[in-house]
Amino acid sequence: MTELIAQPAVRLFMTCAAILTLKMIVTGAAVGTTRVFKGVFISPEDYAFAGKTPLGPDAQVERLRRAHQNDLENILPFFAVAFLYALTGPPLVLAWWLFTVFTVARILHTVCYAMGLQPWRTIVYEVGNVALVLTAILLLVKVI
Repeated sequence: MTELIAQPAVRLFMTCAAILTLKMIVTGAAVGTTRVFKGVFISPEDYAFAGKTPLGPDAQVERLRRAHQNDLENILPFFAVAFLYALTGPPLVLAWWLFTVFTVARILHTVCYAMGLQPWRTIVYEVGNVALVLTAILLLVKVI
């Protein structure tokens, strides 16, 4: 394990993975906190427990929930592809650009999603998506 951690691209991946994991935790907590703050819950038993009448969906809660769902759809594939790519011993500069750009793009995507900033949300999403696709292609090139 120590030899694996000593590889620069693997260490970079681990750093980005930790940041992205914390970002997903914060986004998920923001969904829950906003639900409680606004009194908008998921299920009837939550309303019953809070002594409230069920309300319709809240725009901000749904916006945060969709941002969190988008993370699950994009960050989890990054974990797999970037980890495997890091194991191939890529040039650190290239791995840095791919992993860091993806990580920053995902953070900015959530901020833009939460604030309703278009076209910026789509732009940063696509920047991150390009980094992910390039990582997957480079992984395939290495192993084929």
